[in-house]
Amino acid sequence: MTSFFVLAGAGAMMLAVIATAAAIARYSPFYRREMAETGNRELALDGLRGMAALAVATYHADLSNTWLMTGEWGDARSPILHLFGPGGVIIFFMLTGYLFWSKARAKSGKMNAWKLWRGRLYRIAPLYLFSLLVILVIAAMQTGVQWLSLENWKPLLRLFALGALNWQNVGQVNMGEYNAGVVWTLWYEWSFYLVLPFMAWFATGRKTFGVALAAYVLTFVCMWHNFNCQPGLFFIFGMLCPVLLADEKLRSQLRQPVAACLAIALTMLLCALNSNHSPGEGHAINLAGALFPLFLVAAAGNSFFGFLTLPAIRCLGAISFSLYLLHGIVFRLEFHLLKNAGLTHLPQIVYWLIIVATAIAITLLCATTYRWIEFPFLSQSHKKPA
Repeated sequence: MTSFFVLAGAGAMMLAVIATAAAIARYSPFYRREMAETGNRELALDGLRGMAALAVATYHADLSNTWLMTGEWGDARSPILHLFGPGGVIIFFMLTGYLFWSKARAKSGKMNAWKLWRGRLYRIAPLYLFSLLVILVIAAMQTGVQWLSLENWKPLLRLFALGALNWQNVGQVNMGEYNAGVVWTLWYEWSFYLVLPFMAWFATGRKTFGVALAAYVLTFVCMWHNFNCQPGLFFIFGMLCPVLLADEKLRSQLRQPVAACLAIALTMLLCALNSNHSPGEGHAINLAGALFPLFLVAAAGNSFFGFLTLPAIRCLGAISFSLYLLHGIVFRLEFHLLKNAGLTHLPQIVYWLIIVATAIAITLLCATTYRWIEFPFLSQSHKKPA
């Protein structure tokens, strides 16, 4: 019964966020223009990015609920929701691998390292620094400012590395608790961007398959020695797609409605099989394999019966980075206030109503931060000469 209420609450939250995004896409002049200007964008992948961010936010909403009641972060209370968090992150890594490997192939394996790194700096830094400022303010209000001392300069300095360095406790304050710990993925993203110009040569022809095989073997060797290289393999899954989709006949077939049905069925089957096993070192790899058919079909341009190209879903794709970085901050702040007020044993339906209302507010906040923080820098980056 608990799992049913959790799924119902999660479904209500996702519908509320999508409905809010639909209203934003319809009534905001800025977002109407953004949704109308398609250019060379791969619209299905824009929508998939939005759903991945929403999946992660929904996963953390349930964990925040658990933290309020038990004081522990723990795991999602539904096997389905338990796949949402890692599944959304895996999709993000696949998207990065696919998009940048496609660019490397289009440029015959030659990439301008400075242009790539500068573009990523414009993309990540503004919102990251804004979210960090919010976290520092909230942490200072809740714990005092004694941790803002010279003896903590090293962990404080790491916070300003834009995620290229993993966060550490600042004194007794765990900064990761204030945003659901989402910045850990940026270390892998920056690592990928760092090596991409030097491995772009492998993007030409079918050499990517050799890279994939080597990465697969390396991942399991590293797991044997207790070193986690799995996220690197998730990039490889995305990098394989432009090579496979170079076959126009295959790409055309994967755009058909029957391909969408088969991809959904196969992903659901593999996810169900994966959920029957206890989480372990190979759990994420199995989940990535389950999501690969869905991602490949979307990368081919299949909109899954028009769902991924809906203005609401593409709007979520536009604000996905804001949604990813900011949702944990808002959930943590609100549930901290509820805990301080002693409201830890309300009926579950009340908790989920609070989450739904909060999720709507988060969506509006993210639409604002994308418009006024992310978009100006993205526009400036795109106008820069090569």
